Amino acid sequence: PLPGYGRRLLVSQKAVRILGIDPGLNHTGYGFVDFVPGHFTYVASGVLNVPAGELSDRLGFIFKSLSALIEEHHPNVASIEKTFLNTNAQSSMLLSHARGAAMCAVACHSILCKEISTREIKKSVTGYGAADKDQVQQMVLRHLKLEDTRFSPDESDALATAICYGSSSILLGLVRNQGRQQRNRCVPQRLKCSPLKKRVDETL
Repeated sequence: PLPGYGRRLLVSQKAVRILGIDPGLNHTGYGFVDFVPGHFTYVASGVLNVPAGELSDRLGFIFKSLSALIEEHHPNVASIEKTFLNTNAQSSMLLSHARGAAMCAVACHSILCKEISTREIKKSVTGYGAADKDQVQQMVLRHLKLEDTRFSPDESDALATAICYGSSSILLGLVRNQGRQQRNRCVPQRLKCSPLKKRVDETL
C-alpha cells in the first residue's frame, strides 16, 4: 500500500489543523494553522523551492517534500488554490501538474482536500475579491495575530488558503458536528433524550 494510505486523522476536540497550499512548479508555498471557530493559530509555513530539471523529477520533489511535511505536522484537512486560466496555456498546464503532485501527496495520506479559487480566498481573507498580494499578507498577519512577522508571497497565499477554508461553512460544520459527537459519547444514556439534553444541544 502507499505510505500512509488509509490513515484518516480525526478532527481534534480542541482544534483542527489545516494545511494550505499555494502550488507552483518553481515555488510551492505551504502553511499550517490550527483552527477553532473564531480563532486561528499559526503553526508553520515555508516555500518549497523546486530544483530545475526534468518535469517528472520536479513533480516528485513536490510530492515527497509535501508528504514529509504532512507526516511532520499531521494536518486534519487541506486546501489548495485552484488553477486560473491565463493567456499562456503552457504555464497553466505546468501549474496544473504542480497542483496534481501536491494533491496526490495529500490524498496518499487520506486527508480531505478542498479546492478554492483565488477570488474566494481573497474575498474571505480581506473582504475584497480583487485584493493585491500586500493586502492579502496584511490580513493574514492580522488573522494570525502576527503583525510583526513577514511572510513571503507564496507563504502568505498558502496561509490565506488555509484561513479561507477554516472560515468556510463546510469546515465549521465539520468541527461542530465532531465536537457534538464527542460530547454525546460522554452523556449517560438516560440523558440523551431528556429535556436537559435537548437544552444542551440547543446551546451548541
